[in-house]
Amino acid sequence: MEATDHEDRNNVNPHNSSAGRLVIPPIYCPPPVRIDEALGNLVNDLLLPWVERMGIFPGQLERVRASNFGRFAMLCHADTDNPDRLLLSATCIAALFAVDDHYCDDERCGSNPRLLGPRLSLALAALEPAHLTPAYAQELAQALEKDPVLRGLRGYMQHLARYATPSQIARARQEMVAMFVTMGAEATWRIEHAGPMLWEYLAHRQVNSFLPCMALIDVVGGYELDANVYSCPSVRRVTCLAASATIIANDLYSAPKESVPEIGDFNLPLLLAKEHTCTLQEAMWLTAAVHDDIVRAYEAEEHQLLQEATPVLKRFLAGVKAWLGGSNEWHRHSGRYQN
Repeated sequence: MEATDHEDRNNVNPHNSSAGRLVIPPIYCPPPVRIDEALGNLVNDLLLPWVERMGIFPGQLERVRASNFGRFAMLCHADTDNPDRLLLSATCIAALFAVDDHYCDDERCGSNPRLLGPRLSLALAALEPAHLTPAYAQELAQALEKDPVLRGLRGYMQHLARYATPSQIARARQEMVAMFVTMGAEATWRIEHAGPMLWEYLAHRQVNSFLPCMALIDVVGGYELDANVYSCPSVRRVTCLAASATIIANDLYSAPKESVPEIGDFNLPLLLAKEHTCTLQEAMWLTAAVHDDIVRAYEAEEHQLLQEATPVLKRFLAGVKAWLGGSNEWHRHSGRYQN
């Protein structure tokens, strides 16, 4: 199916047009491939006990329920109805949002840009075991167990190991480590009170995106895209364009939430408002236009790539498209972005 404006521009999806609230423009995007609310609810119900065990989002279980990460996984991985494989995606999403909230963006959850570097450095040992001598290994284990965010990352990686090959695990880890680097850049911008240039932010956002979650497309689907194909420049270009589109959509839907002073203040609408000396609402429409241009570039590259794609690559590309449509559908309705 071709991408469409998800809603008519005269019927915008609000956060809404009532006084003082931002209108979120409709965006050009593929429609969701599958909407199975019962399956999404099942995955969400499976996720909530995991969130409690890990200790992430303490005291916020109803907020996590309303965020509906299980529905996110159901929407984005339309080629399986296996609840435990979908739960793998949901644990990845929840673990990374915990990193974002508790380490990066939300001072109400304990984020502090001056602590981010050491925290993310320690998080590397949650993604891949650090091989220390016994005395030091015990101290590291205690540190990893003490921090709920690190428990969440370890829990996700343990779940991943049940389904993924070593190559797929390495790929998922690499995407996450790259994202950690860009999170460190955001911390420096906050400390120095110096925002990025627009081109710098867009390059940064390609990596600080849903790529670590999209790396699971074949794992959740129950097959493997060869590492050399995954990393092939033409495949990488399509995947990264889709990842950029999903995260710019995230910038749109999260803009009302991020207007709160205690939450991180770097998103594309704010940067565009500054660049063009316009209102934030006008910048929301400019952001939608950037998103739409990226989706059209993605479509052109995908069309070219499909001409000679193998069946496995075609399945993976279908998974990338499902991520675009599914992510937009989730953002439109998730309690995480509703006021």
